[in-house]
Amino acid sequence: MTRKTPILAAVEDLLFRSRIQKTAEALGLRAEFPRRRENLLETLRSSPPDLLILDLDSPRFRPLELLREAGDALSGVEVVGFVPHVRGDLATAARRAGCDRVMARGAFVEELPSLLSGLGTDEGRAT
Repeated sequence: MTRKTPILAAVEDLLFRSRIQKTAEALGLRAEFPRRRENLLETLRSSPPDLLILDLDSPRFRPLELLREAGDALSGVEVVGFVPHVRGDLATAARRAGCDRVMARGAFVEELPSLLSGLGTDEGRAT
């Protein structure tokens, strides 16, 4: 069963938002970009996506705290975070907080099509 919104993204940077949106649309997927942290948490709890994308350096969303707060709402949700390559400390903390994949910004952009390609299908779901 496909969820209403396969991709939920806590991303402020307009260039990254645009890349995510365009890639999702090209694959026939829907992505949402809540503007407020509270809205993101509410959506996670009420209608969990297939994929949560986090800009781990976001002061607005405070992703490490968000991961802890979301708790069980993240069950079955793949969590991918991207980080500036100079922030190895943040990458380590994100993995400890429950981020499934952490990658540098450049690698995230490069791998975005493959990250999204299996969403919304049975093949893309981890069981």
